[in-house]
Amino acid sequence: MGRHDGRAAEPAARGYVRLGRAVARWSGRLLLGAFAGGVVLAATLWAGTSWEAARALGGAAAVLVVVASALAGTLPAVPEPAPPAVQDGPGTRRTEPRDDR
Repeated sequence: MGRHDGRAAEPAARGYVRLGRAVARWSGRLLLGAFAGGVVLAATLWAGTSWEAARALGGAAAVLVVVASALAGTLPAVPEPAPPAVQDGPGTRRTEPRDDR
């Protein structure tokens, strides 16, 4: 719970490590956006749309994917599922010991 959880705080990463992580993160987002934009461009050109309209739709898709991936990166991680509760069905426990060995 905050600073009272008993764990030692991790030391802050060096500047070049943080920069490298940010570059890797954003390059992945930009590559994904470029791929999505290229797919939309190719699909709209294949469907017979004009070059200007296809280029506008591809660019819009690329920007949308980059923004969506950046926003998705701000969400907290999914919590671990709780272990299932042990529930014995009716009649599975003996109430008195049996000595018929």
